[in-house]
Amino acid sequence: MQRLIVANWKMHGTQAEGAALAARVATNLRPAPPGVDVVLCPPFTALDRVASALAASGLRLGAQDVFWEDRGAFTGEVAPPMLTALGCTHVIVGHSERRAHLGETDAGVARKLDACWRHGLTPILCVGETAAERAAGQTEARLHAQVAAALEGRKCPKPLAVAYEPVWAIGGGRAAAPADCAAGLAVIRGVLAEMWAECADDVACLYGGSVNAENCRAFWEEGAADGSLVGGASLDPAAFVSICRQASLEGRAWSR
Repeated sequence: MQRLIVANWKMHGTQAEGAALAARVATNLRPAPPGVDVVLCPPFTALDRVASALAASGLRLGAQDVFWEDRGAFTGEVAPPMLTALGCTHVIVGHSERRAHLGETDAGVARKLDACWRHGLTPILCVGETAAERAAGQTEARLHAQVAAALEGRKCPKPLAVAYEPVWAIGGGRAAAPADCAAGLAVIRGVLAEMWAECADDVACLYGGSVNAENCRAFWEEGAADGSLVGGASLDPAAFVSICRQASLEGRAWSR
């Protein structure tokens, strides 16, 4: 399995700024590090310019969200065919910021997964517990519920990545410990094994939440993550390139 490194730029950058950042990342990742898939997810408004900046680079383009219908009277939403027309291959789905601020539900997230799969997009499903849920000992139950709701009634094989993003570790620089990462991913992989036994091993399980160039390897090597969903550090081209190069499988044992 290739390691998967995803940059989530969130609501940062104009078209010109996004194109410049993408170009710097693409230039500094030549030659592409072996064994690594790199996906950049800029804001919707920058997708077209970033796609041009990534042309022939081998880096992939992703979106930060998608709607579950292909067209219609849904003001402000972006449909899957709009994303594929721009060259997107991946979509972040169910990020905790959208769940918290925009009221996204597990049922809505599942519909977005279906929309991605209809159009050949790989969803990056985000799951994670809040600080209150963690303090109450509900981490395992919350992760199980989120992943199960996304997969219920949906048969594999379908392209999928799952990102464990403990809500309390997103922003502010407070990353989880590698042991916390490993425990969370064990729950996620357990649900995948139960519900998608035939293709569970093909699902990349990532860690996200204050990932940076200094701590990323600990999450892969001690935390058993197959890659990273990178937020703030992805806006720093030097830091993000460092993360991608450290993720290379060249010359290192990799069991997944």
